Amino acid sequence: MSTYQSQLGGAQTGQNPSMRQGPGNAMVASAQAGSAEAVEFQMWVSQQATSLAKLKIFSSMAKNVNDQQ
Repeated sequence: MSTYQSQLGGAQTGQNPSMRQGPGNAMVASAQAGSAEAVEFQMWVSQQATSLAKLKIFSSMAKNVNDQQ
């Protein structure tokens, strides 16, 4: 019974799981790194889409100028 109470007392200390050292903390760090990488990838995709849109506009303008000649 004393073992159960000591374990229960340790569990009720109110420690934040993300602040503990160990595998849980490594998982949080890994998740944060993955999130940062995902944001970086989204920025890259957005830049590529903007570049493609500019190229399409340039292409249509060049076609219009070529058709007028």
